[in-house]
Amino acid sequence: MPSSALVVLAPEAEELVAGLRLQYDRAAALGVPAHVTVLYPIVTAVDDTLDERVARICRRQPPFTAELAAVERFPGLVVWLRPDPSEPFAALIAAAMAEFPEHPPYGGTIAEPTPHLTVADGVDAATAAALQAELEPGLPIRGIFDTLTLLVEDATGRWSVARVWPLGDG
Repeated sequence: MPSSALVVLAPEAEELVAGLRLQYDRAAALGVPAHVTVLYPIVTAVDDTLDERVARICRRQPPFTAELAAVERFPGLVVWLRPDPSEPFAALIAAAMAEFPEHPPYGGTIAEPTPHLTVADGVDAATAAALQAELEPGLPIRGIFDTLTLLVEDATGRWSVARVWPLGDG
């Protein structure tokens, strides 16, 4: 069944990570841009109810500036960029979890998601180390984050932007 995700896009990171993500993160090849996930999956009809629920989340979080500051790894050899400060992303995640309790993060497999931008998923240790060495000289990447985006998957598995909401009262 097609899915959807609420994310904060990180276009400033694309120059550094796009090629690596295409090679090492299957989602990038399916049209998912560089992002920090707020809530996935969120299989919900894109309708007025969804629109108002997401708008409530957005009104609680003003736009913010952050840096993608360091390369980290999750077990299973996921290579990712850590945002700093991470608190605004964490606040969006917490607000989305509260607003959509029927859609637990990652299908309930991760109780407290860590804000992150995935660069590679399922790589071996040597590849992870090489990616870290390649990414670190390009950091930090500073960005202004002022929207929450709904990405949707179509029947073929491709992803696209379905809706964008401004953060804050905008």
